[in-house]
Amino acid sequence: RRRRRRRRQRGGGPGPPGRHHRQPQGPSRRIRLYTWLSHRCFSDCVTTFYRKTLGKREGDCVRACVRKYQLATAASAARFNKLADPSAAADDEDED
Repeated sequence: RRRRRRRRQRGGGPGPPGRHHRQPQGPSRRIRLYTWLSHRCFSDCVTTFYRKTLGKREGDCVRACVRKYQLATAASAARFNKLADPSAAADDEDED
């Protein structure tokens, strides 16, 4: 008699031994970041609630706030990448 193998359905069960599956818990990192940045820039820039839309100064402030965060994040990522790559660090020492 032949035994039939049961196929595991994707996403069900713990998976093969030795593998660790991460289950999403709560909102993703991107959603949390978007929420934090929205709250931060909104609370820094929006001061009046007389209109449904942002005033020119408020809109410019929000755009500048988001842009500043994007630039800081890109600079930090570039710095961490440089620190993680030993060959890039050696190139920097040669320039000094």
